[in-house]
Amino acid sequence: MPGYDLLTMEQVAKRLGVSLKTVYRWIDSGELPVSQIGKRTYRIFERDLVKFIYSRRINKGKKR
Repeated sequence: MPGYDLLTMEQVAKRLGVSLKTVYRWIDSGELPVSQIGKRTYRIFERDLVKFIYSRRINKGKKR
């Protein structure tokens, strides 16, 4: 089912080229949604990761 792939924190960190600590900071701040699967198991929906990436885009206009 598209958009329902679950990612571990480690997979997210690797995909974005950041540390695991950075991923946890984004989660703690509420910027990156996370789902609790088990008592101590958390996953991020791939579609939420894509939304997170788009929300952080910076549009730089060309100066003329």
